[in-house]
Amino acid sequence: MAENKLFNDLIDRAANRRSFVKKLGIASAALGAAAVTSTKGFGQTTFQDSDVLNFALNLEYLEAEFYTAATTGGSIAGSGVTITGAGSQGPTTGGSMVAFGTNTTLGYIAAELASDERAHVTLLQNAITGLGGSPVAKPSINLNALGFGFGSVNDFLRAARILEDVGVTAYAAAAPLIKSSAILGYAARILAVEALHSGAIRQLVSQANISTFPALDGADHLPPPSGALYFPTDSNGLVEVRTPAQVLSLAYGANSASSGGFFPAGVNSIFNSSAAAAATTDGAYIIATPNPVTAVGGVGTATISWNAPGVSVVQVRVDSVGGQVFTFNGPSGSMTTGAWVTDGTTFFLENASAGDGSAGPVLASLVVHVIP
Repeated sequence: MAENKLFNDLIDRAANRRSFVKKLGIASAALGAAAVTSTKGFGQTTFQDSDVLNFALNLEYLEAEFYTAATTGGSIAGSGVTITGAGSQGPTTGGSMVAFGTNTTLGYIAAELASDERAHVTLLQNAITGLGGSPVAKPSINLNALGFGFGSVNDFLRAARILEDVGVTAYAAAAPLIKSSAILGYAARILAVEALHSGAIRQLVSQANISTFPALDGADHLPPPSGALYFPTDSNGLVEVRTPAQVLSLAYGANSASSGGFFPAGVNSIFNSSAAAAATTDGAYIIATPNPVTAVGGVGTATISWNAPGVSVVQVRVDSVGGQVFTFNGPSGSMTTGAWVTDGTTFFLENASAGDGSAGPVLASLVVHVIP
């Protein structure tokens, strides 16, 4: 079909995630009620709405188990959520109740997150059944895949930030593929809730001054203090997107894999293999560790780290775009300043691939604060 060829061409030719998502919207309109066909972007020849929802269901199982363990020490099955279905059902291992202590606000937020994610599991199961499909069973899940998440409030927020930000990008990529307007409406509402979750977690991370370095991939925009963005958007003010294969590269912790990480036996989905992680020049960042810096005599020292995907050479300048060059270096690295950083010192990460030593263009900037 001409429409299917259009979809394939758009995926194959898209240079980055921003152009991909723009073109994807056009392709989805052309596809109408036809079954979607893809040979690269989604790794499967033909799929229906129920297949897209079943992939999302695997991720919702993971999020629901994570938050339920963190808030109750139990599992979603113990909370009355159905975990049986098509495919291989497996146990959930790892995880424990987080000691939120006197941080009652975070405790309430975590409990609400757990409730929302369990509700999403049930909603997706019902939607898949309503489409005539079979909801997949909960696969084996290893909640200790990251090596952190439950030992402290900070660990919980670091892990939650990853889960929420990745979930938003997964729904953003999947939504244009849904053909049913009714199902798309619910998917959009789930995406909106996941974005609300992400925003709340990122604010808590920033307020608690929790390091989230390094970035997961080129589509990962770190919140302060590690990054510069409170909201994980690209230069168009849009969330990034990750295909199922790119999501699985993070969930499995490996490329070209069919299992591992959070899903030791893989996911129950026709989308079950990982691919190269998402990469985009919008993922450029520069951070300071620590930030804020503890001052001695009004000045301090910080380690400046940067990453500029798709750029061959960068320079870091101080206080202005044309200011003193701090370093002329490769696309990623780190360097420690001398004892000269004052409150408000600004670093500019600039593309220096032209090799002529001129200033700019600016890829990212960073303001370092100093405290007594």
